[in-house]
Amino acid sequence: MTVARLELMHASGEAQLEYAAYSYAVPREHVTEDELAQILDAPQETARDVIRNLRELRLLRSVDPEGTRLCAVPPATAGAQLLMPAIRQLRESQREMGQSFARILAMMPAYESGVLSQLEQPAFQYLSDLATTRQVITELAARAKEEVLTVQPGGSRPPGSISEAHDRTVRLLGRGVRMRTLYQHSARFDGTTVDYVRMVSELGAEVRIASGVVSRLLIFDREAALINLPGLPHGAVVVRECSVLEFMTEIFENTWNTAAEFPLQQQRAQVVDASEEFKQALLRLLVEGDDDKVIARKLGVSIRTCQRHLSEVMTRLGARNRLHAGYLIHKHGLLDRSFRQDEPVGDGTGRP
Repeated sequence: MTVARLELMHASGEAQLEYAAYSYAVPREHVTEDELAQILDAPQETARDVIRNLRELRLLRSVDPEGTRLCAVPPATAGAQLLMPAIRQLRESQREMGQSFARILAMMPAYESGVLSQLEQPAFQYLSDLATTRQVITELAARAKEEVLTVQPGGSRPPGSISEAHDRTVRLLGRGVRMRTLYQHSARFDGTTVDYVRMVSELGAEVRIASGVVSRLLIFDREAALINLPGLPHGAVVVRECSVLEFMTEIFENTWNTAAEFPLQQQRAQVVDASEEFKQALLRLLVEGDDDKVIARKLGVSIRTCQRHLSEVMTRLGARNRLHAGYLIHKHGLLDRSFRQDEPVGDGTGRP
């Protein structure tokens, strides 16, 4: 016989005993527990359980201070006494739920308005000042759920820019949002930037360095991006057009895949390699015919620093002008091999 069957038989038998005890008490002015136990013809423990159940159901109540004499209570009265508190509590809960639901529904116009405004946002939004640009970046970062991609061109980030981005980045990474950033090679030599990269890396950010990074870019969840606004150094353009965002993200991913890990500890060999990479990039840009301003921007250095390196290259090549320098670079195959300071380049006269 199953346990469930035994429990059913027990429950049924107990209910029958309760019915028998209540039926005995109804026509009498009062009864005692001993009387009920006797007429039930059940073990003493079972009789006590039956009487206790009838008391809890309010079907029996005491008629003397000692509680030895009991009388029957009409089921309707017992039900009211037992259930009315629960019914009142239920009604109060229903009232509170109704009020809460009404307050929630009152927010529907705000939600619908917000969703509509998002749908109506332009594909391109122009920001003309630094304060507005930073505010928009903060708002987009606060809403980011999955990933933020950033490109930081130039050798060093201004201390003010790093300070402004610090708390926002910490909150972003603290929410578990993935963050990937690309810097130019020259950034590894700026102490403030290196300290910032070390801090965000410890929090989970991924940082790499790459050549050819020339424009600032931020992409939030691949749903919105910020790029520089030409002519306004502190302005920006917010891009929400899907095909443009996809194109930007693809460019970032391609650059990321060929980029190197940001070196947080500069060993001598790394410094030499970095200098070599810088020289090679300078030679390529010189051959392409870019002017000093463009080369400096692409390398992430100041124009003065760029001109100093160009002068050194021209002197080592023995070039009379940039056209001549391009010829000598190709002649000696410098785009395909190193350009270290201790290696001769031709005879230094520039003659073919």
